[in-house]
Amino acid sequence: MTTQSERLAALEQRLTDHEARCEERLVEIRTTATSTLQAVEGLKSRSWGVVAALLAWALAQIWTANATRFERLEAARPLQEAIDVVDR
Repeated sequence: MTTQSERLAALEQRLTDHEARCEERLVEIRTTATSTLQAVEGLKSRSWGVVAALLAWALAQIWTANATRFERLEAARPLQEAIDVVDR
């Protein structure tokens, strides 16, 4: 049969073991949280790179469309001048 002091000592030991396990888990949680935060920060910087690349692509598309439009307008001008000469 265990005495009250033995039961108290066993309880204190269980409490100490529990606190040690909780401390280990807390360290693991902090490590995981830090790692996750670093990964998110890396994704944020990469996402800005993707946004910049998409903006550059869109601007290139607009520039190309405008260049094509100007080429068509310039090609149409000699034709219009020829029509004007024939109409005179």
